[in-house]
Amino acid sequence: MKQFNHQSDIFELSKIRRRVVLAGLLILFISLFSRALYLQQIKKEFLQSKGNNFSIRNEILHSYRGKIYDRNNKLLAVSSPTFDVGINLSFKNDDKNIRVLAELLEIDSSQLIKKVNSKSKGFSYIKRSVSPEKAKKISSLGLKGLSMEKKYRRFYPNRESAAHIIGKTDLDGIGNEGLEKQWDSFLKGEMGHKKVLVDGGKRIIDDLQDFKLPKDGSDIHTTIDGRLQHSAYEALKKYVQRYDADAGSAIMIDAKTGDILLMTNYPSYNPNSSIKNLETMRNRVVTDTFEPGSTMKPLSIAYAMDSKKVKENEIIQTNNGLLKVGRSFIRDDHPHDEMTLKEVVKYSSNVGAAQIGVRLSPKELWGFYDKVGFGKKINIGIPGEVGGRLRNYASWRESEHARMPFGYGMSINLLQLASAYSVFANDGIHITPKLYLNKKPEIGDKILTPKTSNTMKNFMVSVVEEDGGTGFKARIPGYTVAGKTGTARKVVEGNYVKEYVASFVGIAPSKNPKFIMAVMIDNPRVDSYYGGTVAGPVFKDTMKDALKLYDIPHDKDIKENLLEITNNNTDNEKL
Repeated sequence: MKQFNHQSDIFELSKIRRRVVLAGLLILFISLFSRALYLQQIKKEFLQSKGNNFSIRNEILHSYRGKIYDRNNKLLAVSSPTFDVGINLSFKNDDKNIRVLAELLEIDSSQLIKKVNSKSKGFSYIKRSVSPEKAKKISSLGLKGLSMEKKYRRFYPNRESAAHIIGKTDLDGIGNEGLEKQWDSFLKGEMGHKKVLVDGGKRIIDDLQDFKLPKDGSDIHTTIDGRLQHSAYEALKKYVQRYDADAGSAIMIDAKTGDILLMTNYPSYNPNSSIKNLETMRNRVVTDTFEPGSTMKPLSIAYAMDSKKVKENEIIQTNNGLLKVGRSFIRDDHPHDEMTLKEVVKYSSNVGAAQIGVRLSPKELWGFYDKVGFGKKINIGIPGEVGGRLRNYASWRESEHARMPFGYGMSINLLQLASAYSVFANDGIHITPKLYLNKKPEIGDKILTPKTSNTMKNFMVSVVEEDGGTGFKARIPGYTVAGKTGTARKVVEGNYVKEYVASFVGIAPSKNPKFIMAVMIDNPRVDSYYGGTVAGPVFKDTMKDALKLYDIPHDKDIKENLLEITNNNTDNEKL
C-alpha cells in the first residue's frame, strides 16, 4: 500500500493553482488590451461622434418674480411662464419644417431659413417669450437642434395708466423702470440650478444629483388704487388732447395718512409691449419740475398770517394791479385798487401776494418753504425723483423776494405740491406722502396753527365755490372743494417763453378733508392755458369718482350746488 505524502501533494496543488490564476489574468489582460485597441483605433471616429452628442450642462432654474398689488389686493404686475426658442448647430431641417416653425412663431419664414442655412457656430434665439400653448405645439414637431428655455414674462393688467409707477422688466426679467427697478433684487428672489445630461439636440435626457432649488421673490403691496389710477389717466388723456398740450400729470393722496392713491401721466406707454418712444417712460410727477405759480399763494399768505405779518381782515392796496419792484413790474390780469386777503386768494392777485410776502424776510420765507418740503426729495421709494430748486435766501435779489410768494423763482414737482397742501387738510400739520402699505404714516411738524390753516382753507373754498373764483370748473355737485389754480410761464434755457404750465391743487371735501389732488398740464396750446380751465376739469372728473368709490358723504346740498354750476357760464380765467 502506497503511503500518502501530505506535504508533497499540497505543494503540487498550489503550483497548479498559481498557473491557472496567471493564465486567467493573462487572458483577461489580452482581452482588455484587444478591446482598447479596437475602440481606440478601429471605432475611434464612431465613438467620438457619439461622445460629441452628449454633454453635461448647468441649467438655471428661474425663480418666480414677486407680484405687485394695489391697496385693494388687485394685481398691478404678475409673472406668467413663457419659453425662449433658440437653435444650435445641429438644427438642420428641410424648408418645409422651418416654414411650419416660422408660422407657429409668427416670424418671417424666409428670414428663418436664411438664418439656419448661414449658421456656423454657437446658439442663438429665434423668438423669445413664446406662450406655453405654442411651445407645446413646437415641441411636438420633434425638430433636432431646437431649444426651448422656460422663463417667466411680466404682465401688467393696468397697462398705460400705472406704467410710470410699476415700470417694466426686460426680456431677461430684470427690472429697468419704476418699482420693478427700485425693488428688482427683492422681487426676483434667488435663481437655482441643476446639472443635466443633454444630447446633441440640447434635449435633457437625464437629471444629475447636483442641484439648488430657486427661491421665489417677495411681493410688494402699494397704496395705489387701480380704479382711481385708471380714472385719472383717462381724464388726463381727455384734457391734454382737448387743449393740445404736450403732457399732463396727476397725483392724489389720502389727506390723513399720506397714502398715494394715484400717480399717473399722459402720454404713457404699454409695458406689455416694446417701447417706441422713450420720452413717454418718464414719470413726470416726480421727475419734472416747474414753477408753481399761483398755487404758492395760499402757502405764502398763510405763513404771513401765522407770523402776524398780516391780519385776516386787513385790506391790501393792490394799486390797480401794478407794482414796481426794482426795474421790473408785477401785474394782475384782473386789476383792483384794493382787496381783502380772501379776495387776493380768490381772484389770484400777484400784486397782493407780493405785497404780503415781502413782509416776511427772505430767511423766514425760505424757512417755511423748506419745512413743507420744497428744494429736497421726499424719497417715497421710486426711481427718478428729484428735489426741485429752492435757492438759499442769502442770494435772493429784491425782485426774486417779491415773486417767490406767487411761485416764481423756484421749481418743484407735483408730488411736492400735493404734499405741501396737507397742512390745510390737517390743521397745520404736514403729512409726508407714502407709496407702500406696510410703511407707517409720517406725521410731521405743526407748521401752521389750526386757526390759520382753516382760515386759508375757507379762502380756497371761495376760489372754487364762489362766483368769480378762478377754479369754478373744479366744482363737484354735493361737495365743497378748497382749491387753488396756477398758471406759470415756462423757463427754457434760463429764459421765460410764451409757453405755460397750467395747474390745480384741491382738497375735498373741504369740511372734513379726505383727498388732496394736484394736476399739471404742460404747454396747452388751444383755447386756454389757465390752470382753472385746463387742469381744474381733470381734478373734478377724478375727484368725483374718488368720493363715490370711497362712499364719502355729501357736505353740501346737491341741488343748490348744481344750480350754482349751471348759472355760472362765464370763464373767470386768472392766474
